[in-house]
Amino acid sequence: MSLNLANMLQTSIQFRNQFNYEHQVAVRPEEGLRMDYVSLNVALAELASSMGWYRLGESVPEVDQATLLKQYIDVLNHVFWVAARQTWSHLIVLDDEKLKALVAKRPAKSLSQQFLATQHFLDQSLFERQQAAFEHAWHLILKLGLVDLHFDQDQIETTYLTTFKPKA
Repeated sequence: MSLNLANMLQTSIQFRNQFNYEHQVAVRPEEGLRMDYVSLNVALAELASSMGWYRLGESVPEVDQATLLKQYIDVLNHVFWVAARQTWSHLIVLDDEKLKALVAKRPAKSLSQQFLATQHFLDQSLFERQQAAFEHAWHLILKLGLVDLHFDQDQIETTYLTTFKPKA
């Protein structure tokens, strides 16, 4: 099975719309966009903190794969929110060939470099409204989960849809 990113994106949008309606959330579009980027940056930082690769000489508490997976899908959810708010949802969906090519990539030599590059591209996508930068950040985030963290596509999708399923 291939990762159904379109379904995950749609689920994310429905989940968010339902939450906003139930909690009467209303913010100006530009402030909402900034909040979505901050939420994405925080989710990425929390995942990096749990992974702990950058803490040289420090003891890092072991984190199980289930916890990392939950943190990773939280990152995905925030990526979907940014894409939807920027009207860049078309950048999220990858065909099977592109997804296979992404999965075939080598693990990152430096997770620090990958993290910083992702942050850089996200900043460019916000401040300079660069779709290509957002798309590159998205691909780095997908690769992080599929290649560097070794999550299975089915595992990601199932956990995502279970976690962010809108109420009936």
